[in-house]
Amino acid sequence: MQMENVKPTLSLMFRRAASFLYDGLLLIAIFFIITAIAIAFNHGHAIQSFAFYLFLFIVAFLFFDWFWRHGGQTLGMRAWRLRVEALDSETITLKQSVARYLTGFLLFGISLLYMPFSKQGLALHDSLSRTKIIKYYK
Repeated sequence: MQMENVKPTLSLMFRRAASFLYDGLLLIAIFFIITAIAIAFNHGHAIQSFAFYLFLFIVAFLFFDWFWRHGGQTLGMRAWRLRVEALDSETITLKQSVARYLTGFLLFGISLLYMPFSKQGLALHDSLSRTKIIKYYK
């Protein structure tokens, strides 16, 4: 798919939520694998440390960051034909990725409720990170 063949439009809330659900399922699978390995190294006992939960938080960030900055799409976004980019239509930076992840995490679904009130149709974490989600057609 080449850029000149892409017709961007602001995405719908449903598509964004559905793509996040897809990505959430992938992250759950990754977390299960990491947790199984950690439990094996912990002699079969559950891991209940803050450091482990922080590690999972960082793994989730790395998942989103890598996809956002390498092609602009997570696997869920690809399924729903969505792409994240900077407001100037460039690839997002690490700073934007961090801002997007942290504000999206802290605000979770509340962020999407901001979309109908935004002149550009942006979610709150889009506005705060100076990014946008576009829907594209082949």
